[in-house]
Amino acid sequence: MQDILLKRFRDWSGKHPIMMYRAPGRLNIIGEHTDYNHGKCLPAAIAQSVYLALAPAYETQVFSLNQENSWYPGQPNKQPDWAIYFQGVMDYLKSKGYSWPAFKLMFGGDLAPGSGLSSSSAITCGFISILDEFSSWNISSHDLTKFAVQSEKASGLDGGMMDQISILHGKKNHALFIDCQLWTFQYIPALIPGYQWLIADTGVRHRLVDSEYNSRSGACKQILEKLKLTFPLLPSLSALTVTEQDQAMRHLSPEERNLASYVWDENRRVGEMVDALSNGNVKRVGDLLLQGHNGLRLKYRVSCQELDFLVGYAKQSDIAVGARMMGGGFGGCTLHLIPESETFPYQIGMSNSFKNRFGYNIHSFPAFVEDGVHRIDG
Repeated sequence: MQDILLKRFRDWSGKHPIMMYRAPGRLNIIGEHTDYNHGKCLPAAIAQSVYLALAPAYETQVFSLNQENSWYPGQPNKQPDWAIYFQGVMDYLKSKGYSWPAFKLMFGGDLAPGSGLSSSSAITCGFISILDEFSSWNISSHDLTKFAVQSEKASGLDGGMMDQISILHGKKNHALFIDCQLWTFQYIPALIPGYQWLIADTGVRHRLVDSEYNSRSGACKQILEKLKLTFPLLPSLSALTVTEQDQAMRHLSPEERNLASYVWDENRRVGEMVDALSNGNVKRVGDLLLQGHNGLRLKYRVSCQELDFLVGYAKQSDIAVGARMMGGGFGGCTLHLIPESETFPYQIGMSNSFKNRFGYNIHSFPAFVEDGVHRIDG
């Protein structure tokens, strides 16, 4: 992809880029919908990425290699759907007093939008990183992360910080055990020897700002405000102790209990997953994946029939250790843990079974855990 981007950039701009960056997508082993509730999560950067190339210019222009269309900031006509992420970064940085020279930027990659692998955050984090170096700001990694989170809110998605932290700070073969209350993380091994993470893409595309994602986030905020009547200093749902959680349930409606108890259960699963991975307890890892999916399906209600089918296939398989839906939900991908030696037969069996049920093929691929955003042109 790097060579293709370099050649296309030269053909398009007539210049050689002065810098090129790689911004990875991310998988999330467990800890879904916990980041905006200031809980725990366990993501990792992956090989699938967005690549960006930049050179100085007289007028700023951004070109999408995948969609073959351009955007000029401030253009009066309708902008491409991807432009909102670039505009969000520019608007936020301007509001903080930053300025930069004009540039031409081309981006593209193998990270499918709407698949639950955080393509939007990859664009945002990649762009803010390359713009930081281009403009010689030397923004700290902590501030870059916070700026990326705030910039992406321009898209209308009321999310947390998991994607941005993992994409900017990813480390090869390691997951990030993130405390979203403190904005801190520690690296733990993401792999168990002899086993492989596999991602299966349902092909069901979501646009989270048009889905019920924000309604879940908003409902959790309302639950927090209700519980503050009993716990006035409560900073987040995730901050309640087990004893306080039992007390809190008495003040919530049945639907609110489902949402809150899912968050509390999932936070506990994250801690247990860290222990299981660190100790190489494969069976426990698989059990936690399946438990997490059941919580997302039954309590948080963000799954769909295609996701449930793939997790059900894993559960019935003699090969898979476990699986769960991954990402915001309503489509996208599932994450499977399987023996490395069984990767191909598992993919074939899963694809055939899915096609027999839904009439089309799915795309699945081994998920290799890689480094976070970095420059790739030397």
